[in-house]
Amino acid sequence: MHNITELPAWERLFKKIVWEQIGNLEGKKILDFGSGEGITANHFAGNNEVTAIEPSEEMLSNAWKDYEYTQIVGDANALASFEDETFDFIICHNVLEYIDAKEDVVKALARVLKKDGVMSIAKHNRAGRVMQMAVLLDEFEKANALLDGENSTASKFGAIRYYDDEDILGWEPGLKITEIFGIRTFWDLQQNQEKHDSEDWQDKMMRLEMRVAQITAYKEIAFFHHLLLKKD
Repeated sequence: MHNITELPAWERLFKKIVWEQIGNLEGKKILDFGSGEGITANHFAGNNEVTAIEPSEEMLSNAWKDYEYTQIVGDANALASFEDETFDFIICHNVLEYIDAKEDVVKALARVLKKDGVMSIAKHNRAGRVMQMAVLLDEFEKANALLDGENSTASKFGAIRYYDDEDILGWEPGLKITEIFGIRTFWDLQQNQEKHDSEDWQDKMMRLEMRVAQITAYKEIAFFHHLLLKKD
């Protein structure tokens, strides 16, 4: 049985926060699109019927599968095999910023989401990345480039193609944003990284992060935004 403490400290905190913001799901048909190593799919599979889609066979070679769920090796083309309004809940975490056809993917996901269903989209927030570059990493040139509208880079996945929260509504008018949370508002400004792996420190940081996750001033500088969208 996998334990979340196996994850790197930053990823562990991210997962705990985003799962808390999603809340308890039971008896739902869930799609995890861009499921990576299946950590979130596995988390929800204990009490739900979960289908996961991931194109990287390398990531799937280390997939978490303590609970039974359906794993599809593929990309957005795999969505065509599902009927309209198949899923109660769709998860799409840190995926759209790495692809060009964002509008097509959002429309395809919305098609398979049930009426009144919910979509959870986690995404990089440009302002949070600027704060990280300027304060934590001392990368002034990169901070200025981001302010000028340039993309950033993730070591594992390549170019981060930023987009605004509201862009999603332009791509698919049938979706409505019901909540926007910040994630990792303080993490990337915390200099003493030796503390980050401590469960006690993580619990304290998570409680603080949850307190400010919906306060506008803090949300605007969070490293990630987490959107919950409902299909009309």
